[in-house]
Amino acid sequence: MISSNKKFNLLFPMLFLFPMVTFSQHLFLEKKEIRLSTVFFYGSYESVFDMDGERKLSPKTTHAGMNLNVAAGFHSRWNGMFTLPIIYNAVDGYNDPGGISTEKKIVKQGDLELGLKYLVLSNEKWKYCITAWQSLGTAKRDDSTFLHTGYADYNSRIYFDVNYKKSLKWSSGMYLGFNKRNKSNSDEVHAGITASFLIHKNLFFDARGELNYSLENQSKKPINYELGLFHNNARWILATGSFRYEIAKRLGGFVSYTVPIRGQYVYNTEIISVGITLKLSKSANVESNTDSTTSYFQRNNIN
Repeated sequence: MISSNKKFNLLFPMLFLFPMVTFSQHLFLEKKEIRLSTVFFYGSYESVFDMDGERKLSPKTTHAGMNLNVAAGFHSRWNGMFTLPIIYNAVDGYNDPGGISTEKKIVKQGDLELGLKYLVLSNEKWKYCITAWQSLGTAKRDDSTFLHTGYADYNSRIYFDVNYKKSLKWSSGMYLGFNKRNKSNSDEVHAGITASFLIHKNLFFDARGELNYSLENQSKKPINYELGLFHNNARWILATGSFRYEIAKRLGGFVSYTVPIRGQYVYNTEIISVGITLKLSKSANVESNTDSTTSYFQRNNIN
């Protein structure tokens, strides 16, 4: 039988095989701990990334909304999760077959998702988890305007998560995942890395990088990527910086700024997010986790 310490010594080199790119909501909660978070995000843009990664002009588009996230530790090794996005999309001067209309917009539910996380190994500093997410395909697909609010393809995702916490002053985490898509959408590989630093009393700075890589193993191109919203074969690399403040022991808030670095078939814009997090627990020893923000994958219901 391999001891717990030896298991960690064997698994430690695997960390360096992961692409250096986040996660959020890839944290493990203690038993009887509940985390509620509401995230509001906004972006406005006039260009998208084409198939060669170059910027292409598009109609002026607004992509905004909110995410309601719930996570609960119902066992010492199991967490349950739930996420519900509400999406607002609007476009000015959309060029449709019937002519140019002044504005089109849509406010609809995104892809509701259920998740389950299993704690494989842990010690005082490290946590290794496996996470599975299932989309219920509740988003709106509108092929007349392409103002989609999600993929609506009942995709299934699985991740291997690693979290490291040196002290309350800093912590980090990584994940590597696979997204099995349906309805002629190509499968994807997701990866990410995050680091969190205590900079003053209850004020933290969180740095994140995220990667989405389409395997392009189904339909080779999207029908229309002019607006860059939830299209097939999308690829991107993003960087995010967040300031997070723990207002009280169980209440926190944050503001974050996301910048696209590279892309394909996805909109080109910075995203501003603000949110609040409420932690509920019957346990007196629950410590603050590393990151209370929400990643691009969850914000757009693709993680």
